[in-house]
Amino acid sequence: KKELSTIKDVLGTFTTSYAGSASGRCANVENGASLINGTLLYPGDSFSVYSKVAPFTADNGYHLAGSYSNGQTVQTYGGGICQVSTTLYNAVIRAELEITERSAHSMIVSYVEPSMDAAISGEYKDLKFKNSTKYPVYIEGYTDGGIIHFNVYGKETRDANREVEFVSETTGETDPGVKYVADGTLQIGTISTQQSAHIGKKAKLWKVVKVNGKEESREVFNTSNYQASPKIVRVGTASDSQDAINAVMAAIGTQDEATIQAAAAANCTAARDAAAAQ
Repeated sequence: KKELSTIKDVLGTFTTSYAGSASGRCANVENGASLINGTLLYPGDSFSVYSKVAPFTADNGYHLAGSYSNGQTVQTYGGGICQVSTTLYNAVIRAELEITERSAHSMIVSYVEPSMDAAISGEYKDLKFKNSTKYPVYIEGYTDGGIIHFNVYGKETRDANREVEFVSETTGETDPGVKYVADGTLQIGTISTQQSAHIGKKAKLWKVVKVNGKEESREVFNTSNYQASPKIVRVGTASDSQDAINAVMAAIGTQDEATIQAAAAANCTAARDAAAAQ
């Protein structure tokens, strides 16, 4: 009781919004926050987000939702859990606890600036940190109105006139382009976007310390490399005419938007005319 009585100060806090997410992703973010909520770490204790929130199954409260895999967005149980770990990461670094493991996402995310994220992917990518203070810390996690909150409580020993902030800097970008793929389940003339583009980025996160409002130090806290992922567009190739199929496939081979659209439109018209003649 005496030890825990020191837990009275907010050492670090952070929030992100998931308000625009699909229902399954919302449920996963809320479930992940509740699983971490109430964590108590004594001095020297380590914490693994993966160990706390796994397994990613329906029995553990998770739903199917979008997540990144090999440069594409796929449906998996637990999709959205990375927003939980990312929000916690930002609260923890503001509490200045020791980060022992952190990985960037394979592609850029929208809910924080580059290099402010912390991905979870099995045991391959995990967020781990240690209570490097001399007092116990308590982690509060909750959701409210489409916002996820994490607060790290403990005993504040840092100078009141000392301020810490983290600044994202993008150091390079890669244009993802567009990839057109044939889809035999769609009728010729149909063109449908399967996945939006993700710009490739290189970034670093700066830790800036100010004392009495004056910058005392600025150091690189982490670096991240996010791969580019093209916009994926499905082009219909289903037709009774092999000539039409061959023409559209040849157009897809050029990967030129105007050529593909022209071929799709022309062969769609030809297919309709043939059907009408019958």
